[in-house]
Amino acid sequence: MNTYPKLMSAALVSALLLSSPLWAAEPPTPLVSVSGSAVLQAKPDAVKLTMQIQQKSEQVSSAKTRVDEQTDQLSKALLKLGIKPEYFSNAPLRIQPDYQHDPEQKLPQRYLVAREVNVTLQDLSLYSTVLQKAADLGVTQLNQTEFLVSDAPKLYQQALLDAYANARSKAELLAKASQMSLGKPQRIQEQGNAPAPVMRMAKAMADGAEVAFGQTDIRAEVMVEFELSKP
Repeated sequence: MNTYPKLMSAALVSALLLSSPLWAAEPPTPLVSVSGSAVLQAKPDAVKLTMQIQQKSEQVSSAKTRVDEQTDQLSKALLKLGIKPEYFSNAPLRIQPDYQHDPEQKLPQRYLVAREVNVTLQDLSLYSTVLQKAADLGVTQLNQTEFLVSDAPKLYQQALLDAYANARSKAELLAKASQMSLGKPQRIQEQGNAPAPVMRMAKAMADGAEVAFGQTDIRAEVMVEFELSKP
C-alpha cells in the first residue's frame, strides 16, 4: 500500500492548522495602573512618653545610686497618680564616658549614667501632671512622645477601602478618556504596612497650662491594575 499521499495530506493539514489565525498569539490585555490613597482623622486617646533620667559623675556607683533613686521616686509618683505598673517600665542602665565634660581629657574621667523610662497614659488629662512630676524629680529629657488611637487598626481598614475606591475612580476616569471600558482588577498591592498614626499637633503651653491635643492622620495607599476593554 502506498502511504505517501496520506503522509502528504497529513503534513498539509498540519501546515494549514499552524498558519490558521486560531493558533496565532492573542494580543495582551490592555491594563491601566493607578494609585489610590485615603486619610482618616481621629483624636488620640492615649500617649506614650519616653523619658530619660541621667546623672554625671567621676564615680559610676554614685551616679548609678542617684539614677536608681530618681527612678524609684518617679515610679512611686506614677502609682500615686493611679497609673498601673503594667503601663510603665524602666530600661536597663546605660553607662558611657562623658567626653563632652573634657574633650581634651585633661580633667579626671567623668561618666554618664542614664536610664529610659517608658510611660503609657490611658488618661490624657494626666499628661501635664506627669511631665511636671518628672521635672520636679530631676528628669530633664523627654526623648519621644507618641500619641495613640486605640481603634487605629479598624480605622486603617476603612482607610484601605477608601484608598481602593479612590484608585478605581481614577481608573474609570482614565478608561473613559481613552474610550475604553474598565474591567476587573488584575493586581492589588498595599503600599507598605499599616502605618502608626502621626500626630499633627500637640501644643504644650507654659506654666503647666492644659495641653491642646490635635488630630492624628491614619493613611492608607494602594496600587491597582485594572483590565481595559473596548466598549
